[in-house]
Amino acid sequence: MSSTKRKFIESHWLTFAMKGAISVVAGLCLMFSRNDDTHFLTQILGWTMFGLAFIEIANVIYRKVRSHNWGFPLFLGLLELSISVALLFTVDPNATDESLIAMRVAILSAYVVFASVVTIVMGFVSFNNMTDRFMWVVNGMVGTVLALLMLGGGSAANDTAGVYFGAKVLLFGTYLMVNGITDLFFGVHSRDEMAELHAGRKTTKKLAKKGKK
Repeated sequence: MSSTKRKFIESHWLTFAMKGAISVVAGLCLMFSRNDDTHFLTQILGWTMFGLAFIEIANVIYRKVRSHNWGFPLFLGLLELSISVALLFTVDPNATDESLIAMRVAILSAYVVFASVVTIVMGFVSFNNMTDRFMWVVNGMVGTVLALLMLGGGSAANDTAGVYFGAKVLLFGTYLMVNGITDLFFGVHSRDEMAELHAGRKTTKKLAKKGKK
């Protein structure tokens, strides 16, 4: 029996693998850069979200061509693209570092909460295999905790803006790492599972042809 019961693996396995690779690399960079330059960190965050959005939108095309459900991947891709634009290009020249950083932290925290809740729900409704279910649910729970930590504690006073933002970005980088590892693992699993499904379909077709003869 397939471990997936609600067509989640209709996405190409490379979708998970590429998003996982981007998340892991960006997570490592954000976690170990030790940089309090808010512009530098924002650039990494913005282009990371752009990369994730690009892959998700490409996934929409893949699913649409095959008449698979594509509404949610499109929504997720547009959400990630919107966050990328907000981080990279929507800067009020009159805004202070404090207000900009508070906005960016709020955007990233809201994204992590949303993505983590979706991950938990998908873990429960999409998998029969307990290993897959456990992996996705734990991933979502860790993300939720990290989002709450991002939302709480400290303030972005102008004299400590870089330190404050760096601490929040460290938490977001940890989220990217956890999520990226999960995506990489599931990407490989999806490839193997799709190969098994295709092999099963071929066998069924061969048996059906022999039955007609």
